[in-house]
Amino acid sequence: YQRRVRGSHTCFEFVLFYLSTQSNCERGSSRLQGDITKFHVATAEQVIKHKKGIIEQQVVLNRIADSAILLQSMAAVISRANLAAEKGDVSELALANAWCGESHQRIIQLVADLQNPHLTKVDQATLDVGKMSLDSNGYLAKSPVS
Repeated sequence: YQRRVRGSHTCFEFVLFYLSTQSNCERGSSRLQGDITKFHVATAEQVIKHKKGIIEQQVVLNRIADSAILLQSMAAVISRANLAAEKGDVSELALANAWCGESHQRIIQLVADLQNPHLTKVDQATLDVGKMSLDSNGYLAKSPVS
């Protein structure tokens, strides 16, 4: 397992190096760099904690997937803005920084949720309601109108 984490970290290091040397979108790039590091640590902690049982942790996996999607979108927006800036059009830099700022806030919350042990109780309550709904073949509450 440790080799896989180190291997993925090498990929993260490449992205961080590229952004630090090639980016015209400094605020967005610095946010992405920090978010990649935080995401990596939080994800590794969850895999270590749950091991093979991570596949059963749907709420955790949803947070990890949402974070990964946001990181990917940040990288794509920065890449597009850099390409436009290299061609002399700097109009997309402000938009890229705005998107990265918004995504950064969402990632910070998702990573904090991953690392919050008290949230698992709330998650379990949500999963219990879903299980009860499935067991009763639909929505639990009866309509007061009927």
